[in-house]
Amino acid sequence: MGTALHRHEAQTDLALRAASYGMAAWAVDGMDVEAVERATGRAVESIRGGGGPHFLEMRTYRFRAHSMYDPDRYRDKGEIERWKTRDPIERLTDRMREDAELVDDELAEIEHRVTEEIDAAVAEAERAPEEPVESLLQHVTSARTEVT
Repeated sequence: MGTALHRHEAQTDLALRAASYGMAAWAVDGMDVEAVERATGRAVESIRGGGGPHFLEMRTYRFRAHSMYDPDRYRDKGEIERWKTRDPIERLTDRMREDAELVDDELAEIEHRVTEEIDAAVAEAERAPEEPVESLLQHVTSARTEVT
């Protein structure tokens, strides 16, 4: 959970690694919402056009620990604060305000709708029956086939 990629992988460029399997692959600044939109649009267009599988490495930074049980002692707090200056949502809303594409009332309404949607999804998940243990591995691996 807390092992940095460079400490356990010889090749840390995941897009380059994926490309070695013969698929289209590229890295994207995952901290830039509009760059992600452009990259995914490009990939979807290619896939729908018969371009086969694509691998997009969304290079992002996790602001919080992995879980409530993770003390997050392996990262410098200053590093986290530096990355927070690149918060993708704040950067997008700031840019949209500057370009007069978004006003604070609209943002408040969007945030309200998102909160309602999340609350409804959580309530639905809590009402749902638990998954039977015998189906937990369904669709996790493929069935073995004989090679002739």
